[in-house]
This record gives sequence, structure tokens and C-alpha cells, in this order.
Amino acid sequence: MANTYQYTRPVHYYETDKMGMVHHSNYIRWLEEARSFYFNDAGLAYTVTEKLGIMSPVTDISITYKHPVSYGESFTVRLKITKYTGTRFRVAYTVENENGVVLCEAETGHAFIGKDLRPVSMKRAAPERHELILRFMEKETQAD
Repeated sequence: MANTYQYTRPVHYYETDKMGMVHHSNYIRWLEEARSFYFNDAGLAYTVTEKLGIMSPVTDISITYKHPVSYGESFTVRLKITKYTGTRFRVAYTVENENGVVLCEAETGHAFIGKDLRPVSMKRAAPERHELILRFMEKETQAD
């Protein structure tokens, strides 16, 4: 993935199973962890958007596991927003170990919703956030 955000950290012992490998459910947690840091670093913190009464739950996830990782190793999540419609967005991920071996590839879908759980148009509900997302994506696209 060209021009992606990178989030790196070690595998924690509690994330492993009896075989000493990371349990599959933790990869999904890592995606969320990396996505939160990505949005914070981009100036798009969830906390700011949520104070406006707008949430962005995961609507779908697709993940393909390719290689195991164990305690004592580190991993890097590379991620990028691949689509934004104003009411929805998609994020692509690649998780690699410290040797560049791909551990998994994933994609998540998200929607912007209000407290009533109905879809929200960022352009109408939070135009400044909408413009910030567009500028951020444009900057990412230009760097590709």
C-alpha cells in the first residue's frame, strides 16, 4: 500500500493463545487501535466527531489471515482510507511483522450515524469535518 499511515507495536503476552500464537480476534482489535491513532494524527479524532453527535460504527469487515505472529515479535499496521462518500467510508489494512511478512490483509466499512442510529451526511451535519476529510484524502492521493 503506497502512502499509508503506519502504526507499530509489540505483541502482548495476553494476546496469545495456548500455542503461543496471537489469537485471531486480536487482529481486529489491532485494526481498530491503528485506525484510532490514524484519525487522531490526521486531526479527525473520533472524540471530536462524537461530541457533534455523530458516530462511525464498523458496518462490515473482511480479513484474510496469512501468517501467524507470536509474543516477542512486533507488527506494523499499514492503513489508508480508500473511499469516502460523505455518509460512509472504507479503510484498507495490511499487517506485517518486523521482517515485512504479511500477517493479514483487511478492509473495514463504516457509516456516519446520529444518536438515533440513522445515517448522517457529514457535508450537512459537520461541513468543517467533511472538508477536513476531503483535504486529508486529497493529500494522501497526491502523495501516491
